[in-house]
Amino acid sequence: MPRPTLPAALQFIEEIRAIYASEPDIDARWAKIREKMKPFLADPGLKASVKAWPLTVDGRPIVGNLFFYEDPDYGFVFNATVRKPKLLTNVHDHGDVWTLYGLIEGHEGMLRYERTDGGERTQGPATLKLLGRSTMGPGDIDAVPPGMIHQEEGGEVPSYSFIVRAKKSGTFKQRQYDPATGEVTLTDGPRLIEHVLA
Repeated sequence: MPRPTLPAALQFIEEIRAIYASEPDIDARWAKIREKMKPFLADPGLKASVKAWPLTVDGRPIVGNLFFYEDPDYGFVFNATVRKPKLLTNVHDHGDVWTLYGLIEGHEGMLRYERTDGGERTQGPATLKLLGRSTMGPGDIDAVPPGMIHQEEGGEVPSYSFIVRAKKSGTFKQRQYDPATGEVTLTDGPRLIEHVLA
């Protein structure tokens, strides 16, 4: 797919590549990437580019992600979501993959859950406990470690978010949880919509 042309995105790619090359500890690596993501979210060029992003989360069973970039050496990817107001996602995790979720415009609620039944991660029934809910605004970043169970809730207006993942969706399994029945479903994650980040 075409490489991003947005200058701030190209700089962010090189910063992440440098972190991958120099930081072997995975948790520390993603903490450093998060710090580099903060100024990127504030970039005027990125904020202007969202006006050309199509809706990706509109209430269908499978949500979409814009797909901007996959690193040929380290495998990290750039995605984005454009969320319709007031939509609540399924309760899910991102498998065994680190994800950083940064808001550019709008507000979203983030709900965190813990599995309390001690069962096998890929099997139900699962008993979930709500740990808390936080609200994100422009510039905020939600760091989602591997296996973290969560749910996103759209605000009053459309929201635009930028995502950095350790791997491309579809190359690993994620889990969805039904809090009412305890059912656990393995999925390939969001459908990917190729888009040039310009």
